[in-house]
Amino acid sequence: MYCTIFIVALIGNGLVCFVVQSSPRMKTVTNYFIMNLAIGDILMTIFCVPFSFVSMLVLRYWPFGMVMCKIVNYSQAVSVLVSAYTLLAISIDRYLAIMRPLRPRLGKTAAKTVVAAVWGGALTTAAPIIIVSQIQRPTEWHQYCKADLCLEKWEWAEQNEQYSCALLVLQFGLPLTALVCTYARIAHVVWGVRPPGEAQTARDTRIQNSKRKMIKMMVTVVIVFTICWLPLNIFIILWTLHETDEAWATWPGMPYVWFVTHWLAMSHCCYNPIIYSYMNVRYRRGFKQILGSLMPNRLYQTSRSGRRTSTCDVIPLSDLIGVNGINRREISSGSSRLQRVTTSSSTMSSRRGANSDNNLSSRHFTASTPPIQALSIRTQFQL
Repeated sequence: MYCTIFIVALIGNGLVCFVVQSSPRMKTVTNYFIMNLAIGDILMTIFCVPFSFVSMLVLRYWPFGMVMCKIVNYSQAVSVLVSAYTLLAISIDRYLAIMRPLRPRLGKTAAKTVVAAVWGGALTTAAPIIIVSQIQRPTEWHQYCKADLCLEKWEWAEQNEQYSCALLVLQFGLPLTALVCTYARIAHVVWGVRPPGEAQTARDTRIQNSKRKMIKMMVTVVIVFTICWLPLNIFIILWTLHETDEAWATWPGMPYVWFVTHWLAMSHCCYNPIIYSYMNVRYRRGFKQILGSLMPNRLYQTSRSGRRTSTCDVIPLSDLIGVNGINRREISSGSSRLQRVTTSSSTMSSRRGANSDNNLSSRHFTASTPPIQALSIRTQFQL
């Protein structure tokens, strides 16, 4: 399942970035934000999915060393924060554009400044993680087997709890609240009843419909973001509250609950490109053009300039939890112009002539199985 996420997310988000960069008509403020969202999802795909899969499901320990421990944990946190902050920026931009139509619109230069601020905020918010992430062998079993864990080592437990709460608010709570408020207000205005006697031209109708389609698409993105990340955040809160409860930590079903919530959060990387393709005709056309240029002409051809299209002929997962068996807060231990591939079939009159282009399970170990620990909660359980 993680392999599917990795492939679909990389291809889908890569297509989004290419479409925006390749087509001048797609270089709008909202699309710059959408491309930044895709870049954040690509970063999460690279640093969350494969490392989670290898260290949690294949090896059950951290084999990548101290440097990668810090880089991976930090990158995972940054990628999630970038996605959350970018969604927030999109909602504010849409709110100002629709609710304050007479004010100057946000320009492309200003949009790039906002994108830089999003990355600056994400890098700053996640900064403590790169400091506290360390390689450890917390038990005799890990020392004997030379099995490392990539963990967050805080000086005081209170610091861990405070940072966990702050990260939860900044990553999920605050953005979600702002998204709900702004889009609810926008929906009230866009779908509101037109005052009696107010004239509405065909151009006004087209603009209104365009706004509604964009708002529908972004609301869908927010709903998917909530569905994917809410279960994992609830799990993190419950684990933080019951961290010292041995009965809670050793419940046999706990690793499976964690696996499902973590996989759902990671799968969020895949969904946005699918939403764009389904709900936005320009993204759909861009995807078709790119895919058409990569596939044989006989399988994929598109029309040019509105002309007629022609088609040519180790350890069980249940043992991976202990009193200290999960890490809190972990989402990780997460312009060339587009060319249409067309077959223009133009039929000329017989007078001109015709010309057509068709072209180690511890159960077998002498010592008893030690409590299994995880990377910090950003992504996975680790042995």
